Amino acid sequence: MIRPGGEALTIKAAKKANLPEGAAILDMGCGEGDTAALLARDFGFKMTGVDASCKMIERGKKKHPGLDLRNMEAEHLEFESCIFDAVFMECSLSVMRIQEDAAFEACCVLKPGGKLIITDLYLPDPDHAAVAAMLAAAKEKRERPRIKGDCGENTRPSVVMLDGVFIVDELAAMMEDIGFELEYFENVSYTLTEFAAHAIMEHGSLAEYFKSAIPEGDDPAAYYACTAFGDGKDRQKKPGYFLMILRKR
Repeated sequence: MIRPGGEALTIKAAKKANLPEGAAILDMGCGEGDTAALLARDFGFKMTGVDASCKMIERGKKKHPGLDLRNMEAEHLEFESCIFDAVFMECSLSVMRIQEDAAFEACCVLKPGGKLIITDLYLPDPDHAAVAAMLAAAKEKRERPRIKGDCGENTRPSVVMLDGVFIVDELAAMMEDIGFELEYFENVSYTLTEFAAHAIMEHGSLAEYFKSAIPEGDDPAAYYACTAFGDGKDRQKKPGYFLMILRKR
């Protein structure tokens, strides 16, 4: 599992969300399907997993036969509206191309009252001047006229992230605009240290851990967001880790 917290944090999140037995759950950015398999086994949920990496899905289907895993981009979900009771995004929203589109898609497929469970990196003590500059730059780029050289561009500057990690206040504001209300938030930064220690003990280094975990040919950058622990010298840039549960209005 390429994420801090592992099974323990997944189980904690599912219990905090108070989901009913037999609930229909979507895991966005499911990787090899470990979370989906765990939730199906321990909670009796009806699980579906989607991931943009076809190699991860191929590995997941071999690892978890019978599990509903599909190759699909989070920004373009191919499901009917209002069919899931909850959506999990475990250390995946930060690496999606356009966070607001992925969050909007999650809202669309959730039933009214459905839960969105997110675990990811954030800046506990952000530089407010840097955040203001980020937002101004993102707004300017979004509002400028398109030119021919923009053809094929499939990303937009983030309005909720700085240096690859979330600004929680901006993320919560975006989610509220999309149609969610914040139900629960917890700082679970201790999982970063535990994750790194476990990986180093088993593989000698984080680099060797990722060599063993990432499918050959896949872009390593798509998996590194949840290991940017920082060197601890600059508190403004040292990320933490959070658990957030939102409810669709």
